[in-house]
Amino acid sequence: MNVAFAGTPRFAATILRGLIASEHTVGLVISQPDSRKGRGRRTVKPPVAELALAGGLRLRQPERISEVAEEISRHDALIVAAYGQILRPDTLYAAPNGAWNVHASLLPAYRGAAPVERAIMNGETETGISIMRMDEGLDTGPVALQEKVPISPETTGGELTEILAKVGAETIVRAMTMLEKGELNPTEQDGARASYAEKISPEERTIQWDRGASEVHNLIRALSPHIGARTYHPAIEGPIKVLASRVSDGDSSSLGVGEIHAEKGRILVGCGEGILEILRLQLPGGKPLRAEEFLHGYSLEGSFR
Repeated sequence: MNVAFAGTPRFAATILRGLIASEHTVGLVISQPDSRKGRGRRTVKPPVAELALAGGLRLRQPERISEVAEEISRHDALIVAAYGQILRPDTLYAAPNGAWNVHASLLPAYRGAAPVERAIMNGETETGISIMRMDEGLDTGPVALQEKVPISPETTGGELTEILAKVGAETIVRAMTMLEKGELNPTEQDGARASYAEKISPEERTIQWDRGASEVHNLIRALSPHIGARTYHPAIEGPIKVLASRVSDGDSSSLGVGEIHAEKGRILVGCGEGILEILRLQLPGGKPLRAEEFLHGYSLEGSFR
């Protein structure tokens, strides 16, 4: 099949790489416009755009994807993976075989923008990839294929995203082969079982130490390393990112909420229930450090706010 592909971040680039290596032809790649990052405001291309250019593929980076709807219509199908825009009908139905989304959850669970992070935050032990024929709703279209993926108790959001991207690449290639042969039969979702994975808000990134240690640990690993859960200390200006942790088996009555016990290369913090050990953290403008490395240069006393 000759497909158009729309995507932007690393997750989408992994899926595009799988399509390039398959028997299908990627005739058009659509990605978000370049962004400006860092103090120097240098121009940065999205990972999908970089991959398309490196592979000599036809690339478009419009402000609105509807600007290239006519180009999409020249392809058998449109594949969408973490593109970052809502598609209007003129784009959804431009290709003869419609638009197909690679979604990082087992729909109808975790529809929306942050399915990976929300699944980990909620302590799920399983997620997966859904190949869905897109309609005008928010991840409400009929599902053609699903592949389950386990979530271990220590898996981070970054790790799970990479795993799901690889599974997604394999699954969308299989789906397009089946579509070409007329063997793909999407099934309508059960809306009564739907749940939503809203974008992570700035407020949610801040650790609430009065929560249970397991809940705090799930937040930390869900947001690591791409977002980073944050906490604050009176002696340090700006947010401290906590990138890795584990639930300690220490005496939970020995530390108050947010109270820090730092010695022998370990950082323990009291929670509303239980104790959390911080394994890796990052100061504003600094690099990620293991707890032992951090304590060589800094002392932590008192409590996190």
